Amino acid sequence: MKQKIGQVIWNHVQEHSALYLFITVLFVMGIIFGTLTVQSLGYAQQHELYTYFQQFLEQFAKENFVDPGYAFYQNFIHYVKYVGIIWVLGLSIIGLPVILIMVFLKGVFVGFTVGFLVHQMGLKGFLLSFVSVIPQNMVVVPLILMMSVISISFSLKLMAHLFRQNRVNRELSLAKYVSVMALAAVILVAVALFQTYFSPLLMRGLL
Repeated sequence: MKQKIGQVIWNHVQEHSALYLFITVLFVMGIIFGTLTVQSLGYAQQHELYTYFQQFLEQFAKENFVDPGYAFYQNFIHYVKYVGIIWVLGLSIIGLPVILIMVFLKGVFVGFTVGFLVHQMGLKGFLLSFVSVIPQNMVVVPLILMMSVISISFSLKLMAHLFRQNRVNRELSLAKYVSVMALAAVILVAVALFQTYFSPLLMRGLL
């Protein structure tokens, strides 16, 4: 079963290798842009952001800072909204540019967050980002990239089907497309659980 799933994923990546390369490069460009944005901030802006961040860390150090159930709900909804919007955009041809913008912005957010922590806190900032930002993004980012490729591919196929008026094949593709989002939601549950219950423990170990 695992080998079959792995083969399906591998065949999918090979079939859309050019699109994956383009999306990955776009995401990396976002990371670079986000990192450079940290350097372009003035001293006053950096100091203000760091002050807010320090206040957050002080509150976060308290055990009952946020109710875990509420935190899990917020984390899960945040990820599902982001991936879900990309999924919905794939249902429309005009949504393609927005998908690309969202991939780029995700890279900007990751680059800015990690860059800011490292710039302000040095090694401790890197370790803090390593336990608070990187772990969940090691799953979320590939999922976003894959969903973006699938959405773009589906949108292009939908456009072709509309011109060909091939209604049966379009309905079969839509069923598979829905199942992909359902699988993504299950994966995001695991990500939200990790971010809610394990990531805070790792962060408190560094504070």
